[in-house]
Amino acid sequence: MRNRLDTQLDKLNNQLISMGALCENAIAIAVKALMNNDIVLAKSVKTVEIEIDQKEKEIENLCLNLILQQQPVA
Repeated sequence: MRNRLDTQLDKLNNQLISMGALCENAIAIAVKALMNNDIVLAKSVKTVEIEIDQKEKEIENLCLNLILQQQPVA
């Protein structure tokens, strides 16, 4: 039981790191677009934002599953 929890926590950690990297990428693109006044590049941030939103949903689902599986049974 504990090994499964550790595995799920590792997966959650990896998902959070991945989402953080996507956020860093989106910010870097947005800053570059702003500094260069590049509208096309600014619009490309939307693609990364969609990936971030999807990753957020995956993380939420993983967290909910962890909570449900680890809650004490009365």
